[in-house]
Amino acid sequence: MRRLSIKSLIALVDQELIPIKDAVIDISDDEVIGIGKIPGSNNVVDLGNVILMPQLTNAHIHVLDYFLMDLFNKYYIDDVVGAPYGLKYYYLRKAKPESLRNGLAMVFRRIRSYGIGCLLSIIEYGKSFTDIVIEEARRAGLCIVPLAEPSVFRTYVRPNEEEDVNEEFEDEIKYFVDRGFGISLISPLNYTMAELKIASKLGGSRGLPISTHVSETEDTYSDGDLDRALSTLMIGNTVFVHLTQLNDGDIMRLPMLPVVTCPRSNMEFTGKIPKISTMIRRGLRPLIGTDNVALVEPDPWEEIKLVRLLMRGEELHSINILKMLTSWAWSWGFGYIMREGELMRGLALQVGYEGVDINYVHDYVITRISSMDVAYIINGSEILKVTT
Repeated sequence: MRRLSIKSLIALVDQELIPIKDAVIDISDDEVIGIGKIPGSNNVVDLGNVILMPQLTNAHIHVLDYFLMDLFNKYYIDDVVGAPYGLKYYYLRKAKPESLRNGLAMVFRRIRSYGIGCLLSIIEYGKSFTDIVIEEARRAGLCIVPLAEPSVFRTYVRPNEEEDVNEEFEDEIKYFVDRGFGISLISPLNYTMAELKIASKLGGSRGLPISTHVSETEDTYSDGDLDRALSTLMIGNTVFVHLTQLNDGDIMRLPMLPVVTCPRSNMEFTGKIPKISTMIRRGLRPLIGTDNVALVEPDPWEEIKLVRLLMRGEELHSINILKMLTSWAWSWGFGYIMREGELMRGLALQVGYEGVDINYVHDYVITRISSMDVAYIINGSEILKVTT
């Protein structure tokens, strides 16, 4: 058993990210066993002028298109990453998993350096690529929630097909569930109602997450993707992503399930982000993702700065923006908080000034911190210096 006490200028603890000045976190092996101001161990590490907080959660990311980043702004977005005819899908249908290992390793190391501890990763052609994505993510020190996407989907569902189930689709969903993988469904519009219900039933039977894009564009919203999702995927483990087209009334219809916004991606491709303030008033506790690696650098610090700028005047407080990357993710079963009895998965942010007032700390993190300030990643009693 290894015991360790970590000192910091300020620590953000528990689900409410409560700031404690001159905080000491006591750790035994992997677990937080005490939070206060007096070390409970003779083995004390003083990290100095840092803010200690939980590692971040990236709640929506596509990593299997990293090799297409040089095509950004050269082609229409669907021609690059859209299913099923985009270059990403064309390439992945022909690629061997091992050919992507080195590239994925670099992507995950970069993601880790931003202070990400947990990510929900969409894995296209899941039966072929999920294992290698998991291996390389874990090798980089990440906790990954794999969301495996079936190779079978429809570009259009005809009315007389709604009760049809593609056998290969069902077999792949069963394979994912048997392996303990979450499920990614491109959009409720890409599957029959019967197929959506099967995915929901099988995933729900094991408590596995099911992620789907909902109302990302005007077209998908007008085609009724929200109603299809609400009538087939209403289980406690469904994650709705994007939602940029929903009005206040639509949001009030949403069940208490995880919802994810990808601010920079949403602004890039639809010119707006979802109604986050309405989501919070609804009690939804929204999360943040970075979306396609090919198109957006997976840097969560840039995401929260954009959210703050776009949401000024809408009573979206800095602490809530920070919760979108940390404790709200934890409340849905993803990611971390710093609390007695929890795994210690911490992040030390270097303060670039003489000090920070404790009443300003959440605003400071949102407005001043960048990826350059991620100084240490703490896993249990292991303190890892971040090199950029």
